Amino acid sequence: MNRRRFLQSLSAFGAAPFLPGFAAPAVAADVAGYKALVCVFLFGGNDSHNTVVPFTTAEYNAYSTARGGPAEANGLALPQGALLPLSGTGFGFHPALPKLASLFNADHRLAIVGNTGILLAPTTLAQYRNKSVPLPPQLFSHSDMQSHWQTMRSDHPAATGWGGRLADVLGPAVTGLLPVSVSLGGGGVFLKGQTLSAYQVTKMRYRSGAIDPGSRIARVPRADVYWNWTGSDPQALFVGNTRRARANLLEEQYAGVMEGALDIGQFVMDSMYDTATINGATTYALRHPVPGIWPTDNPLASQLHSVAAMIAARQALGVTRQIFFVSLGGFDNHGDQFARDEVTGNKTLLAGVHFKLLRYLDEALKTFYDTTVAMGVASGVTTMTMSDFGRTLKSNGQGSDHGWGGHQLVLGGAVNGGRIVGEIPPVTLGTSFDVGEGRLLPTIASDTYAATFARWLGATNGELDAVLPNLARFPARTLDLFA
Repeated sequence: MNRRRFLQSLSAFGAAPFLPGFAAPAVAADVAGYKALVCVFLFGGNDSHNTVVPFTTAEYNAYSTARGGPAEANGLALPQGALLPLSGTGFGFHPALPKLASLFNADHRLAIVGNTGILLAPTTLAQYRNKSVPLPPQLFSHSDMQSHWQTMRSDHPAATGWGGRLADVLGPAVTGLLPVSVSLGGGGVFLKGQTLSAYQVTKMRYRSGAIDPGSRIARVPRADVYWNWTGSDPQALFVGNTRRARANLLEEQYAGVMEGALDIGQFVMDSMYDTATINGATTYALRHPVPGIWPTDNPLASQLHSVAAMIAARQALGVTRQIFFVSLGGFDNHGDQFARDEVTGNKTLLAGVHFKLLRYLDEALKTFYDTTVAMGVASGVTTMTMSDFGRTLKSNGQGSDHGWGGHQLVLGGAVNGGRIVGEIPPVTLGTSFDVGEGRLLPTIASDTYAATFARWLGATNGELDAVLPNLARFPARTLDLFA
């Protein structure tokens, strides 16, 4: 086995916590009670202009003119009558977000953070044009902006993410089997720390109320097929193979790591699916993707379903702080943002890629929040979004191009919701916030946005600077998001 395959195998089986370099840092944060942060990364760059839309007549007309009206062949503006009003704001949600609109209007458990993005210093339009302040490198690039959002080190190449550095700070005060951070949305840099790294799992699959043996957390890949073919339990064979004596020291160490990873995986699985450790009122909802409880055929919901199961098992796992990373891709809508009839060429704004993705987001976030309420942990679980960037206000024909600032969603039982935090700039072209074609110049630094959640999880004011080294460049250290 070569080195790359060796490391990939360790990652696949969640073995990172057993490797060297996972010693706890000396600093510790205040971690009384249970809290979990769930980061939902919208890969590709969500179109904020069509997610939160001006609703009052004058502002809507300006938006419609800038985007191209609903009646125009290539217009991106949503019909005013289809918008979902957000009480007391003058804005409305995209019509694909009715459940989140209810969380905003009725429950007051969802807030919008207006126009946040990657910055290296407070920046005006004149400073941007004159380049008289440092600017993030490779603006409008997917890979770079995704990295900047996850590392919060756009001034410096970074091998660690702010979620991982936050886990480093929280780690010493958190006891339990699992690391603080858990990724179900891929192996990005967000949860990589100096001393701690993420426990990576794939989403659980379900069959007749039990874990599918093909799920990686339960068994080795394709174990169900192997079982049917040989009549043998591949898990038992694999465990037996790891425990046999070996002459080669590296093989012996590798086998020990794999055995430890299998043990932790089995313990996690048992904790998540033992009815004694899961609240009886929510056991069925967690175990079965029943329509009306957990959406089916929704890639984000399937990840959050697994997150909910791990939160339900928090006492058995012995954790008081957790950071989860999940993701939803497909938001780079240069084309196909709306649907177009192949025969007539007529467009349908209330369909298409962006509509479908926002519907996924709406269903998944609302179901996840409702599940935390049923489990009695809603006030200890906060979910927030991040995305590469916003989009251009100006249409490119059937979609939009890469932007800069964008609006993010935050929800949870501790969120002081039903309001917009910060400001949403005028949704028209040529303003003092427009760096070109309606790309928004951010007014809230992403560092301040991230620091708000780090502080909520228990990082002290001094520790925020270790987690977010550029935070001191901005006047606002945190946002007023929590009740």
